[in-house]
Order: sequence, then structure tokens, then C-alpha cells
Amino acid sequence: MLMPNHYDPADSVERLAALRSYEILDTPRESEFDELVELAAEICEAPISVVNLIEDHRQWFKAEVGLGIRETPLDISICRHVLLQPGITMISDLRDDPRMCANPLVTADEGLRFYAGCLLETPDGHGIGTLCVLDRSPRLLTLRQQSALKTLAHQVMAQLELRRSLRQKTLLLEQKEMLLKEVNHRTKNNLQLIVGLIQLQLRQVHDKEAQTALMDTSRRIMSIAAVHERLYQTDEVGTVNVATYLSQVVAGIRATASHEITFELDITPARLSLDTAIPLALLVNELVTNALKYAYASPSFGQVSITVKPENELMVLTVADKGKGFSSGFNPRKSKSLGMKIIASLCRQLNADFVFVNNQPGVICITKFSAATHLSH
Repeated sequence: MLMPNHYDPADSVERLAALRSYEILDTPRESEFDELVELAAEICEAPISVVNLIEDHRQWFKAEVGLGIRETPLDISICRHVLLQPGITMISDLRDDPRMCANPLVTADEGLRFYAGCLLETPDGHGIGTLCVLDRSPRLLTLRQQSALKTLAHQVMAQLELRRSLRQKTLLLEQKEMLLKEVNHRTKNNLQLIVGLIQLQLRQVHDKEAQTALMDTSRRIMSIAAVHERLYQTDEVGTVNVATYLSQVVAGIRATASHEITFELDITPARLSLDTAIPLALLVNELVTNALKYAYASPSFGQVSITVKPENELMVLTVADKGKGFSSGFNPRKSKSLGMKIIASLCRQLNADFVFVNNQPGVICITKFSAATHLSH
């Protein structure tokens, strides 16, 4: 037993902090560790094998063979005495070791005689426990057995390090997702504030073209705000469901359109990244708004259909109306209108091409784009 005035490595504040950083104490048994002690016992031909972690008042066994208990008081621990000895410590007969000879685990009838343990050492050099084998008869390990015990101890530490790394990454990811949700929430609120300011400005503008321009700008901003609202509400902060999202975008357009306008939506549920969802929503907003402005002689009547469907490895957006169609000789790609320029710019962002087809009646715009999507069921 240690003398009271001797330094006890089990009391080290830094060592205890290192041990607790793994969050392994008092966790249930796990096959990954059970298999390691079983293999150590088999290779070393020992009846007892333990993954032993030394706390300040106890030794706790993450895995064990041959003991049938999960912990013992620290004052009868053998492994506590080797926390400052890296690598393998082997004691052929514990009765001959002055540190161990009075230990009740040794003095008992059929008590422990042989001990071999490999230090479980953190990357910072702190000993947190051992992988050890014990026997009730004096003996030694062969060099091959010692090498195997050391290898298995390294595997114990590899498991502990992996689990700690995964927990840290999970925590960082959760913090990042919380931050992104907050950013999306604030962005949505700021965009809605801008829309509110535009609405105030509209009340003071009497020029029809200026009113139309402000309304178009308001719809574009609301399309962006809609995606940030979806991102704030969903658990998947980096993607949105295109069906839900575009339905929300179209609902915003419908709110400012005539009650006689009908909208038909057929959108396959799929998750799109933010980089794809925002330009897609703006493109839908632009195409639908243009259809409402130019397709029908009377702005109070009409129909617009929007579909998004997968086609091979692409997604296909179709926006169609049943209006008067393009005038003879009109070329959308050569048009100098702001709407057509915005449509072309958004398609470039989507790395997509677009084509307008005079459907007699109406116009169909077909856009095919590639996106990393996951179809929802």
C-alpha cells in the first residue's frame, strides 16, 4: 500500500480531467471493449482480464473477464501503482512486491499472484488506467504475449479517442446548426422588414410602372425570405423540400394576384441545397409573374401551372400559361427586358438551360438543371 506522504498519481487533477474527458465512466458494457478483454485473456492464457480505469476514489471496469464486478475501492487497486509507468508492467508474484503484498486481493486464500498491465495513456501522456491480465499462480508473459497485450491496449485507447472525437464533432455540428438557424431567422426578419418598407413606399408612388417595379422587387425578396423561413423551421438547416418551399413561394404570388387566377402545382418532393433552392424560387417567381403580366389581355383572369419533376439525373421545371403567347418574331434570348435578363442570370446560377415554346394557346418555359437531390417519400 502507498505511504500517506508518497505522491499518489491517482489524485492528479490533470489526469482525472483527462479521464473524464472521455465520458466513459459508468457507461454500459459494450462488445467492442468486451471482445478486447476476451482476446487478451485468450492470448495471455489468463483467467482474468480487465479494462481498468482509475478514478480518485475507485477503479472502474469498462470490460472484464473472470471478475464478475464493475468496480472496487481504490485502496485495493493494483493498477493505481503503475499509472506513472508507460508500456507493460509485469509482476510475476505479487506477494514479492512491497506495494502489493498486503493487498487483500493478494493475501486472500487463492488470492491474485500474477499481474501484467499495459498503461492506457492519453496523447498528452496521462495514464488513465490499464488493460491488464491476472492469474492466481505466479508466472510470466512471453514476448509475443506482451506485444499482443500492448497492441490491444492501443486499441482500447483508439476506441476512446474515436468516441471522444465523434462527440466533439457532434457538439460542433449542433452548435453550427443552432447558429445557422439563428442566422436564417434573422435574415428572414430583415427581408420581411425590407418588404414592409417597400409596401410603405408603394403608397406614395402613383406611377404605374414604378408601382409594378416595386411589386416585382417585393415578390423577389419574399421568395428569398421564404427559403430562410423554411431553413429556420426545419431540422435540416442546409436543405429545403422543394415541394413545400415552392408552394409557399407561389402562395405569396397568389396573395397579390386576382382571385380569378388559378394556379396548378405538380411538384415532386425532393430536398435541394440552399444554393439551388434560392435561384430556383426566384426563377419560378419571375416566370409566374411574367405570365400574369403578359399572357392575358385581362389581368383578372388566367391560369398558370408549375411542375417540377425528375428526369434521369436532372430536375425539370415547367411553367406554362394558356394566354396569348409571344408576338410574332419575339425572341426571348434577345429580349432586353429586365425579366428576361433575370431569368437568364438565374439559369446560369443553376447551370441550366431554358427554352420557351409557343404552345398555342400560351407559352411553356422548360428549364432542366442538375442538382444533388434526395427524393422524399
